[in-house]
Amino acid sequence: MSGVAALLDRLVAQFEGPYDFLRELVQNALDAGSDRAEVALDVHPGESGDPDEVVFELRVADAGSGMDEAVVDGGLTRLFASTKADDRTMAGGFGIGFVSVFAWQPDAVVVQTGRAGEAWELTFYADRRFDKRPLAEPFEGTTVTLLRRGRGSERAQIAEAVRDSLWRWCRFCRLELSFEDVAGGEGPELIQDAPAPPGALAVVEAQADGAIHVAFAVPPAAVMLRRGLVLSQGTAADLLADLQPPPGPTLEHLQVWADSPNLRTTMARDKVVDDPGRAAVLGRIAQAIAGLRERLVERTAEAAAEPGPWTRARHDHYAYLHAHLARERGHLGAELAGRAVLRDLAGERALSLAQLQALARPLLWAPLAAGEGATKELLAAAAAANVPVLAADSGDLEWLGSLVEGTGLTIAELGRGCALVREAADEAERLRATVEAGLQAAGAPVRLRVGDGDAGEPPRGGVGVELGRGADGVLVLWTGQPVAAACWRAAPLWLDAGEPLLRAAVKSHAAEPRAACRGLALAIRAQLVDAPAPERVAEAIDAALAGAK
Repeated sequence: MSGVAALLDRLVAQFEGPYDFLRELVQNALDAGSDRAEVALDVHPGESGDPDEVVFELRVADAGSGMDEAVVDGGLTRLFASTKADDRTMAGGFGIGFVSVFAWQPDAVVVQTGRAGEAWELTFYADRRFDKRPLAEPFEGTTVTLLRRGRGSERAQIAEAVRDSLWRWCRFCRLELSFEDVAGGEGPELIQDAPAPPGALAVVEAQADGAIHVAFAVPPAAVMLRRGLVLSQGTAADLLADLQPPPGPTLEHLQVWADSPNLRTTMARDKVVDDPGRAAVLGRIAQAIAGLRERLVERTAEAAAEPGPWTRARHDHYAYLHAHLARERGHLGAELAGRAVLRDLAGERALSLAQLQALARPLLWAPLAAGEGATKELLAAAAAANVPVLAADSGDLEWLGSLVEGTGLTIAELGRGCALVREAADEAERLRATVEAGLQAAGAPVRLRVGDGDAGEPPRGGVGVELGRGADGVLVLWTGQPVAAACWRAAPLWLDAGEPLLRAAVKSHAAEPRAACRGLALAIRAQLVDAPAPERVAEAIDAALAGAK
């Protein structure tokens, strides 16, 4: 085998699949300026008389500029040897793509083409030799016909493979592309697709020679194209991992469609070449993503501020936006903190993270059903006390938690551990005052209140954080968890009058004030994050008792 013949075989073998030649022929139609390409599979009887022995005819026809003899000799056939001579040479970009037809292992390939009054027919054989003859009748465009012997039972499988290859590589092409399984009898099928139309979370940057589409959506995906022909496709993480600045979690919910003449592939079309052209396209994608992030913030702020009833449809759209926003929080930084992207169900308003942080207290969230049943009263109390209640469902806690991560804010469900309380009788006042004075002297500037629950059932043994005061009482969150320093320093803490430890301390206070005050103070101290050491609290209680005598 000659060196050129061996190279020709390697060129054939490098293509990923035996039907990738369809992509090459459609590319040739685009290059020839055709506005359409027609692909057809037909079946003809074989010569042996066996009814299942057939000849498959796979035909690709375009209406492009075609080829005259100079193009045929200078491009198409330079890799091949004429039956009259053995003069293969390595030239002709058309020829390099054309050799992919032999990956299908045809018995013969017939090319009919014409230009400017010339018309030619070439027959290529399995040994890569060819015949060339002029056609008497004019011919427009180029038709490539592959012929291969096979079994009739293979037809459906071949038709499906042709269809899959066209949809995979050519569905965005800028020409009318059709496929017809003639024996199947269903008529031509249009092979045509488009990127998802622009929506709330999409940005399109169109230019004369291409376009960039980016969108926040799942599953993540990326398609790189040239003139609508797919060059590579996969997840955003696979194709765009080297975006600058580093995209991080953005790739988890990013869809990209990039079409540019600057993109080039390897000869096997299996990879986009990493060159200045690709770098320029990545730069455009990065700019489009920056614009998309701005649009995401704008749309979320609009959804949070929209007036009117908070319906299921509105909440689903709002939660959808926030799920994407949580992934982009690291890129948006301070810009996001100051934007009113959170919906307050109690106040029927939009709030920012910065506004919530300024409250220095736990946040409440409530599902749509908060306006009904037992939590309706709490929602009304929150509104009266100017306490924000964030719109959320249990399924939203992941994005809500991600959004407030690192802000020092904690979130709790309205109606779970929440209560409207009134201050308890004076019998606990002296105990409360001594414990408060002792904790403050120890370095914990707490303000203590003792209350009876009116709505909701606080967990026994917990310390409640005051959220706000209304006409019907004080809204308290009994966390059941250690209270953050920002909360216990900024808001009054409430003790449940019905809690056994407090009741026992009140009962023993008159006879054993030191034990009662120490025990209660240390129990409260255990519920506070970053509280003074127990020894310091005990000493401060003793000093407070001594000063009260």
